Amino acid sequence: MTELFDPSRKLLLNLCSPVKTPQQILSLKQEMKKLDPDKIARLAATEFLAPLLYYHLKPLNIPGFEDTVLRLRDSYLKNTARNILLLKQIKLLKKQAEREGIPMLLLKGAALAVSVYRETGLRPMADIDILVHQHHAERLEAMMQQNNMHPLFSDTNQNWLFAIKSHIMPYLSEDATLSLETHIRLFDDRFIRVADINPFEDAVSVTWDNTAFLTPAPYTALFYIMYHMSIHHNFSFRLRDMIDLRSLVSFYGLRPEIFLDLLTTWVRQPEGRELLLPLIRSAFDLPDTAGSNGLYPAYLYWTNSVVMKYLPPQLMSRLSDATLRIAVMVMAGTGLNAVKVALHSTQYEVALFYKSPGRGGILKKTGIIVWLAAVGILTAIVLPLFCCMTKLQKRTKKP
Repeated sequence: MTELFDPSRKLLLNLCSPVKTPQQILSLKQEMKKLDPDKIARLAATEFLAPLLYYHLKPLNIPGFEDTVLRLRDSYLKNTARNILLLKQIKLLKKQAEREGIPMLLLKGAALAVSVYRETGLRPMADIDILVHQHHAERLEAMMQQNNMHPLFSDTNQNWLFAIKSHIMPYLSEDATLSLETHIRLFDDRFIRVADINPFEDAVSVTWDNTAFLTPAPYTALFYIMYHMSIHHNFSFRLRDMIDLRSLVSFYGLRPEIFLDLLTTWVRQPEGRELLLPLIRSAFDLPDTAGSNGLYPAYLYWTNSVVMKYLPPQLMSRLSDATLRIAVMVMAGTGLNAVKVALHSTQYEVALFYKSPGRGGILKKTGIIVWLAAVGILTAIVLPLFCCMTKLQKRTKKP
């Protein structure tokens, strides 16, 4: 099993978190002295935290880390230059969109880079995500084409796939420096049904390079990032994503009781809210109370297992989706017809795997049979783990 929070990762997470008391800083310095500097630098690179590690490590002046700090500085400078280039391209597109009457929201990494992180270069990002109203998507797409941007994939038949993910096909700039995902809604109904939230209504204006960018309201942004981590990343996220949550909470002074009240309004299904509880605990640094979510450790065990890490990425993602479906159904205690649910899930996953909305064909029929067998095996693995965790938590609750 690949532990998500082994000692090195936990130390890196705490070191890169935004708020630390003097006692915590002293303790971190003592722990850092026990580590191999090269190892922690490699881990930071893997977790997309090298620029942020430089920012937090430099003022500590830990003996033995001088060369590591210099190498991390190089990552920080390169990421700063790249982020500035990406954001300046978005700045030009935003001004053009505004002239056409198209409001635009920055999402995820880009929104965090210009708001909660103290410097633009501290938050690495693979692409930039924006949100526009659905009725503006075609006009924006035409605008991107006029700016010599082109679809990331030449096969336009894959548009249906990105529609499922709530955004149009990603576009790439002419020099291939900017990959842009244009979302038409924040949430989809694949696993968790979310109330109709209009993020434009209470959007926050953030100024970067003398330009005002709109970003989602703090609690909406926190919920969206958690939702994205669970639904799209299947909880196989990087430590950078946990730092995003903690940075949002710290920068805006968010309170867990307010967020939980809002979550009750946004997500009517108890199982959907429970799925996010461990992320909420980590974001607000709350104690982990035993018995609140027995399935979660079993699910994390599977998605972070060594076996999963050696599977092809696309197959790993689809299998993780299957375990997440099982997790939601079990936590809900649902009485849904298991055969219908299995067939619906299978058709969806197999269609995604073959990148085609069509059905039929010997390959797809074989794929459906194999997929049903895989889901059955996953169920046989996940459910016993769930039962064991539940029994163990009941025992720990006894006085």
